[in-house]
Amino acid sequence: MIAVMGDLQRFAWANGVTQLGTQITLVALPLTAVFVLDAGAFELGVLSAVQTAAFLLVGLPAGVWVDRWRRRPVLVRAELVRGVALATVPAAAWLDALTLPHLYAVALVLGVGTVFFDVAQMSFLPAIVPVERLERANGRLEGTRQVPVLAGPGVGGWLVAAVTAPFALLADAVELRVDAAQYGLLRSARWAARRWPTA
Repeated sequence: MIAVMGDLQRFAWANGVTQLGTQITLVALPLTAVFVLDAGAFELGVLSAVQTAAFLLVGLPAGVWVDRWRRRPVLVRAELVRGVALATVPAAAWLDALTLPHLYAVALVLGVGTVFFDVAQMSFLPAIVPVERLERANGRLEGTRQVPVLAGPGVGGWLVAAVTAPFALLADAVELRVDAAQYGLLRSARWAARRWPTA
């Protein structure tokens, strides 16, 4: 039971931090396009559409694929891929090499990573929580989502003002790597172990 509760706490904490980082990126990514690349309304629309397109392109097959894969590695890899993609933005800005196509590519990678992360995350909770506690655990997770959703835009705006938009994305990139480590530490995957060697 201690291991289960420890995993639930780690999972909830990592989930909350992920949501905070996502909200920061939602603010900082378009502001990077505006402040650094002088993007107009059309370019911002394309940036948003590219990220949303990932859900249309891989949304359905991702559910089938993740159902056949181990969930924990999917969570870890999705966080790492998104973190690396975001880290390229401040690096390119520092080198004065940032372009709109670069931002579009990052937005697409973020979208694809988010699809796989969300699918794996939703199906991973039963691996660390007994069935009789699942409803309570879902309520706790929902609580950890709502606080970052409310606070995230303000934090994102403050970071943009403090360190500029591209480098505000670095905060989310670092956070995603920390979360990947947290998800990698989850061990009590009993439900998943019935179908795969490990969770």
